[in-house]
Amino acid sequence: MKRKAQDIRTVAFMGHSGTGKTTLVDEILYATGANTRLGSVKDGTSLSDTAPDEIEGKASIDLSILRCEHKKKFLYLLDTPGRSDFISQVYSALFAVENVFLTIDAFSGIQVNTRKIWKLLEGKKKSIAIILTKLDHENVELEKVIQSIQETFGKSCVPFFLPDTTGPSIQRIFSVLHPEEDAPEIVQKYHNPLIESIVESDEELMMRYLDGEDVSADVDKQVAVAIRKGLLIPILCYAQKNSLGVQEILDTLIQYFPSPADVKTVLVEKREIKKKEDGTEEVVVTKEERELKDDVFVGQVFKMLVDEHKGKMAIIRVFSGETGQGKNFTNLRTGKNMRFGKLFRLFGAKHEEIEEAGRGDIFAAAKLEDLQVSDTLVAGDWDTPLVPISFPTPMVALAIRPKSRSDENRLSAALNRFSTEDPTFRSEMDRQTKELIIYGMSDLHLQTILSRMERLHNVHVETKLPKISYRETITKEAMAAYRHKKQTGGAGEFAEVHLRIRPYKKRDKDLNFIDALRGDNVRRQFVPSVEKGCRTVMEQGILTGSPIVWVEVEFFDGKDHPVDGKDVAFQKAARECFKQAFLKAEPVLLEPMVQLEISAPTEFAGEISQYISSHRGKITGVEMLGSEQITRCIVPLAEVQNFSSDLRSMTQDQGSYTMEFAGYEQVPPHVQKQVVEQYQKQQQEEK
Repeated sequence: MKRKAQDIRTVAFMGHSGTGKTTLVDEILYATGANTRLGSVKDGTSLSDTAPDEIEGKASIDLSILRCEHKKKFLYLLDTPGRSDFISQVYSALFAVENVFLTIDAFSGIQVNTRKIWKLLEGKKKSIAIILTKLDHENVELEKVIQSIQETFGKSCVPFFLPDTTGPSIQRIFSVLHPEEDAPEIVQKYHNPLIESIVESDEELMMRYLDGEDVSADVDKQVAVAIRKGLLIPILCYAQKNSLGVQEILDTLIQYFPSPADVKTVLVEKREIKKKEDGTEEVVVTKEERELKDDVFVGQVFKMLVDEHKGKMAIIRVFSGETGQGKNFTNLRTGKNMRFGKLFRLFGAKHEEIEEAGRGDIFAAAKLEDLQVSDTLVAGDWDTPLVPISFPTPMVALAIRPKSRSDENRLSAALNRFSTEDPTFRSEMDRQTKELIIYGMSDLHLQTILSRMERLHNVHVETKLPKISYRETITKEAMAAYRHKKQTGGAGEFAEVHLRIRPYKKRDKDLNFIDALRGDNVRRQFVPSVEKGCRTVMEQGILTGSPIVWVEVEFFDGKDHPVDGKDVAFQKAARECFKQAFLKAEPVLLEPMVQLEISAPTEFAGEISQYISSHRGKITGVEMLGSEQITRCIVPLAEVQNFSSDLRSMTQDQGSYTMEFAGYEQVPPHVQKQVVEQYQKQQQEEK
């Protein structure tokens, strides 16, 4: 059935784990008749959490896309995981919706992942509501929670509905905008702040209000505008007892929150080639808004999944125009013209085949192998890709090795599947350490994927902490000369190379090679041979077999031979000359550093601070968030490979963290000595 864009609402439910997102989505599906019985996370019957590990763990892992109808409006409900381990699902969902409903546990208050999601929402131009959940629990301090929300997220967060009370005796939900006579005092308290947030969205209305004029007739019409402008973030209420608040949440969504038809522009990425002052060219990437056209199909892939029966499927949000089975389109990333096969509308684990999709729709396309997350798909007059989804870099690593030959044969397909489905999971063979490394957002993230590899692909692996990938560089200038001479009866080899090396301060490339030859001592055809020889050594390393970075090499002199001067001779001479100069230039090891953001109750702050100091880290910032302390620090990766278990131990499993790559820093001399000695010992053992 074809639907008008103004009759569609897309909303993502986000929030910290355990705040009741999935329970609320199940309540909505039941209330709207999309499910004939009320699904339950506890009982394993939720329509959102359907994977065996989600049912067993009673927590979401994957993004779930569901749908329902309410008062002739068609709703797409995107249920996201609440753990930061699976944050990629939140990033994907953000690109597919106009609206975000952020759940906050009224008893626990604002938790760490809620704050992270709020930060993600900044600049995304989403219409936001906050839903207070678990209002039927004991000891909920409602006004304290509202105050905390306003202090953390701003005064634009104003109650839109409030309960008669909290705890098991909760019975009713009251409108703050249109309070009833028997409404509790707290409803009246927030009525005027709500009106003020609404009238602020229109200058004329605000002036009339300030002049004391009765503007109640116009306020209701202005609510949607205030929400769209971000001047009002309504606080809604939900209690599982008697499904209180569900109808109010649904009515608020369809009455005041934008449809796809209300969004006139989309953010695109423009790439221009510009000349720099030195004459070289660079690609400059900018973002700008572009107006959507009703008759031009523009869609974006925001998620990939692999179905056991349908194979690889691209999940696509339509931003303008329409498409359908058998319709042609162009992938702007590859420039390829393609054609849609079967299209499906998702309902949790179920897929319903559809003929067409239009503006605002979310659908899955099967058997299109050359699609990936962020691809912009177009048909018609549109040539600019939408801004790609920028996922966080996975930093937690494990080295894996298949247990048997049969596991080895299936491993590649399994790794390919999970890296396709999850942009925050990747695998690579470390050229330096010769280990197969998998990267994820946390230990739990990686263990979940390994468990799914075993369950879905029958792949069993052994795991261990990976070896650290160091880098080598130099700290001062040095020179060396080397003559390579080989005589074997016939044609010989001859080359003499003089090099000057120094630290490369720009650091925009690993090797800055300068041809500084004067005269005709060396034929110019051998300059690339010298550079190639230097690059070979830099890839192999000298101190620990680690790649060498940030070195400037000046080839300033040498000697040639009219017969024996050869490419291979100059490569060999350059390699040995580079090694000699490198060792004279006071070489040092560089180690990968990571930025940790640790959230834990304040009672554990001292222990966390001590841990950071004893692991060669430095604290860069501390922030209080209610009863939690956020500690930011820079630490060597080698010191925090077991940080997940260390933090659990330190905080009695109450802490959480994120980790991001922060660059390379010089290894302290005593640590460098240990690493170099260990490498040399290993080399001897291998020999």
